[in-house]
Amino acid sequence: MTTEPQPNQSSPEPSPTSPSTRRLTAPQSLRAAPKAPTQQVARAEVNDLIAALGDPGHPRHAEAVDLLTAMGAAVVPALCDVVGPDQPWLTVYRATEVLAQIGDGRATRPLINALKHQNANVRWGAVRALTQVGDVRALLALREVARSDQGRTSWGESVADAAQSALDLLNRRSIWTQSLELVKLAVVSVIFLLSMALAFGVIGALRNELEQFGRYIPGQTELPTLVLPTPRPTATPRRPTTAAQPTNLPAATQAITGTALQVANVRPLPGTNNQPIGRINAGDEIIFLARTANDQWYLIRLGERRSPDSFIANPDGSGTGWVNRALVSPPAAEVPVQEPLPLTVPTATP
Repeated sequence: MTTEPQPNQSSPEPSPTSPSTRRLTAPQSLRAAPKAPTQQVARAEVNDLIAALGDPGHPRHAEAVDLLTAMGAAVVPALCDVVGPDQPWLTVYRATEVLAQIGDGRATRPLINALKHQNANVRWGAVRALTQVGDVRALLALREVARSDQGRTSWGESVADAAQSALDLLNRRSIWTQSLELVKLAVVSVIFLLSMALAFGVIGALRNELEQFGRYIPGQTELPTLVLPTPRPTATPRRPTTAAQPTNLPAATQAITGTALQVANVRPLPGTNNQPIGRINAGDEIIFLARTANDQWYLIRLGERRSPDSFIANPDGSGTGWVNRALVSPPAAEVPVQEPLPLTVPTATP
């Protein structure tokens, strides 16, 4: 393949190594609408943001990647529909940015097809997204790109070199995964054998007990002696005394709870420029702990009512993380402000 002109777009493409800073703005329609209208509005919101990906003149072009990333796995099917070899290059490139941050395996096949796009920037973005998704189905396609793709991005990156790096990483992951599976198989086999041995022992003991049940052997088996209870004089029941009840107990602190409106990523810091540490599902009960000063992100932990596959795996073991306010119901009470240390974001270069 050779380096080609950029089709149908006149605006320069931002370098992925120098992302620009975008402020997240939560759509008001997602915050106080009934369930059915909220789903319709969410679909319209996703479609509008996808249209903004490839249109530099769209008022939401600069924030489209961050907002779609904050919505998480729910937007993957819609993004897959616009990732392909015949789609406008800027739309596909920006969509691969979002899919790379979400890391959902459903995007593997569309991303493999995007490796055939005429634009080298798109192919580079598809390689990066496939690296983050980590699906071994992409190995054959990445080998072909590493072998034959001669293209370079508009900022000078080699598509073939990126594909080779992705292959090295995926191969290491594959070997590690296979090793883990062998260890799991060995552990399960040992547990199964121990369970079978224990079961045979219990069955043998039970069989012996059943064989001896009901048999009377003179000199060895004693017949049970019936012992009648000795009657006791009845006492006049005493009237229960009423214990003094404690008064002026301190009121229990009430947690500020809410509900997840849809599937969403949970992050260690507010913003989408850090990798997710958890995921919540629609209908999960969440507990609000803090908020940012601009009300864009909430620090939460999971409540009792939650999906079995919901989790927050914070490395500090606190079980807490940050989620965008557009993805959860608003808190019923005031939440304290907590501003974590800001992430260092490099300045965009022309």
